[in-house]
Order: sequence, then C-alpha cells, then structure tokens
Amino acid sequence: MQNAYFVTSSIAGGKSSFIKIVQNLGFDTLSADVIAHELLNENANFISKLFNNDDLIIAGKIDRKKLGAIVFNDLNAKKKLEDFLHPKIKEAILQKAQILDKKNKAFFIELPLFFENNHYQNLGKSILIYTPKELLLQRLMQRDNLDENEALKRISLQLDIEEKLKKADFVIKNTSGYENFEKNVLNFLKHTLKVEK
Repeated sequence: MQNAYFVTSSIAGGKSSFIKIVQNLGFDTLSADVIAHELLNENANFISKLFNNDDLIIAGKIDRKKLGAIVFNDLNAKKKLEDFLHPKIKEAILQKAQILDKKNKAFFIELPLFFENNHYQNLGKSILIYTPKELLLQRLMQRDNLDENEALKRISLQLDIEEKLKKADFVIKNTSGYENFEKNVLNFLKHTLKVEK
C-alpha cells in the first residue's frame, strides 16, 4: 500500500497522542486496538470459553482489565489469545486500509505490535514514537496506576524500544511534554511527508 504508515511505540509511548494529532488535521486513521476491542466483544462467549472463565463477561462485553490480568501474567494465555485475535485483526485492517489507500492520501494505522509480528512489514512504512525506557516506565506507572514490577513486566512483553529504533523507517521523539511532541509531529508531516497543514 502506497499511502499507509504504521504507527508504533512501546506501551505508554505516545501512539494514541500521535493519532489524535493527525486526526485533528483531517487524516484518516485506523487503530488495531479499537479493532481488537470490537473483536473481543463480538467474540466474548468464545473467549470466556477459551479461558474457561465466565467472569470475563460483564453486560455482554469482555472485561478487558480481567482479561489483561490473565494474559499479562501467563505467556501461554497471551499466545492463545493472540493466535485467535491476530489473524482477525489483520483481515479487518487490510480490508479497511485498502479502501483508504485508494484515496491516494497518507493515512495512519496505530499498531502496537508492528515489530513483534511480521504480518505487516511489507504493507507500508513504519513510524516509531520513541520514548526512552525510564520515561516509558514512569508514564505507564502513572497512567495505569501500576507498581514498578508490574509496569516493567508489561514493557518487557514487547520488543525493547532500542531494538525498535534500529528497525523503524521514521522516528518521532516523545521525550519532553505534549507541546514539544506535537511540534515534532508537525515537523515530521511537513519535512518528511511533505504535507502542509
């Protein structure tokens, strides 16, 4: 796809902030997380059976906090969920992305695990939102009200940010507050994508 840019980072790295900024500028966006949440709810009964746990469903929807507590603490459970969800997420992303690609304008796909799974590498360019590990840790502890061990465990489930840095097509730094990050995004759009907004 000529016009697809996959936006990735580590957990709490700033993907969602990037997506909000470009949405406000009128760009089309897709989110693997949003698609995943829709798929979780559409398949709530199957997932509760997969983990043999009826408590995962509340008011017909998956309780993501309870599911997170299971998969973040058990690699086998995480793999079981990913084996079910990832092919469905990819199919949905491709369907929607092919429609957007026909507009012949840059669009952005928020994909946390871009480098962790190899299904998307040839479909577009990658943009890494870069935040050093110490800062990621602080932000994640604050955002999700986690202790240091729990936050480190979640960060360690993804490829190290410095490894992602080596692989990315483009890098936007998110190291010193929202206003500076927004400036960095606008500079990227202007100088790298040659988009004036």
